[in-house]
Amino acid sequence: MHYKIFVDGLNLALPYGTGIATYARSLVNACKGMSYESGVVYGRNVGNSDNPALKEVLFFCEETNPPRVKKIFFTINKLISQYKKNNLAPYKIKNNNFIDKGNLKKLTDNIDYIYNYPNIFNFSKTYYKSCNSFLNIDIKDKPEIMHWTHLIPIRSVGSVNFYTIHDLVPFTHPYADKSDKVMNWNMILKIIENGDHILTVSEASKRDIIRLFNAPESQVTNLYQAVDFEESLKNRPKHLVERDVNGLFGLEYGHYFLFYGAIEPKKNVKRLIEAYMAADCPDYPLVIVSSRSWSAEQDHALLEQLKGRDLPGKKKIIQLDYMSRSQLVSAVKGARALVFPSIAEGFGLPVAEAMCLGTAVISSTHPAIQEIAGDAAVLVDPYDVDALSEAISAMAEDDNLVKTLQERGPIQAEKFSMKNYQARLKAFYQKFGF
Repeated sequence: MHYKIFVDGLNLALPYGTGIATYARSLVNACKGMSYESGVVYGRNVGNSDNPALKEVLFFCEETNPPRVKKIFFTINKLISQYKKNNLAPYKIKNNNFIDKGNLKKLTDNIDYIYNYPNIFNFSKTYYKSCNSFLNIDIKDKPEIMHWTHLIPIRSVGSVNFYTIHDLVPFTHPYADKSDKVMNWNMILKIIENGDHILTVSEASKRDIIRLFNAPESQVTNLYQAVDFEESLKNRPKHLVERDVNGLFGLEYGHYFLFYGAIEPKKNVKRLIEAYMAADCPDYPLVIVSSRSWSAEQDHALLEQLKGRDLPGKKKIIQLDYMSRSQLVSAVKGARALVFPSIAEGFGLPVAEAMCLGTAVISSTHPAIQEIAGDAAVLVDPYDVDALSEAISAMAEDDNLVKTLQERGPIQAEKFSMKNYQARLKAFYQKFGF
């Protein structure tokens, strides 16, 4: 029997990648590799039509925000419908392959069934706040398993619903984001009470969920996360990486430190910059790859003040915007080391990715990162600027240290390979009869 396994498309549809988008994409790829059929439920704000071909055209159009009045009427109508216990039904996109999808592959790659319902994810939160219930959706090609890869108050009727809670950072570090703590807290309690199972991505996150929410240990499973690169990228020849690093970024291969990710409070970018400025690493630029920032005004202000300038000690801070996946791989492979001093993570994807690509890593002693990095990285207290500065200096000066970490990294990262992830996932599905 070919089981259908669906995921939500909340993060898959974002214009720029996120860690959760990578998680969702890896989950889809893992399922396809195990011969399951895959599907995605999107919430793209696009038009609809009764004509299947036009419906497909509209799905791939740029998203728009409807006028405020129209949005209010839409919400009221849908709330009334839900109060009458009518399940919301996403509509199917036929995907007839007459559209050139060269720039749209992330929406369709390895996906057998595409469904959409405009603004469904935001509406589900409005519905939850109004009636303290999860939004029920009815998918025509009913999946046996529905994965919700983010904290979303939705349930697929007739499916086994798995909810991934990546971390509890909003509660363990409440200053680190501006999420609705009360709603999310209550939503997790609802998931524990009514969801079929909770998945997470590290033993540290699993312990937090059990400790903070008194979840039964049998109801929470850590499957980690797959770190999956195409072989052509993972084994990209050194001379091609050098060409990219020099030609695309104007950098010298092996002679810069790299940070990539969103600039937000938990990423600790301000202390990273302070540590870099104090480190003994002349002629080693600090490259920050990020086009997104939120709730990190001090970090962003310091970066804006210093980036692009010739700084004391022959240093420079360079900020680069969003890169394609292949460009980012070259940037990581060409770095002296990744510096990722995050205060809190559920998994720490950049750490695992850099180790997989054979790049040395400096990161933090946060429990999840210690678990992922093992002995294949230099780990320091993320609040200790002096310790971080000393680690950067050591990495700039000590070729043997760099070589040791370059050798250990891929061995440690193999624990999170697609093959090992699929084995964990398959064993988990079998417990539910799939």
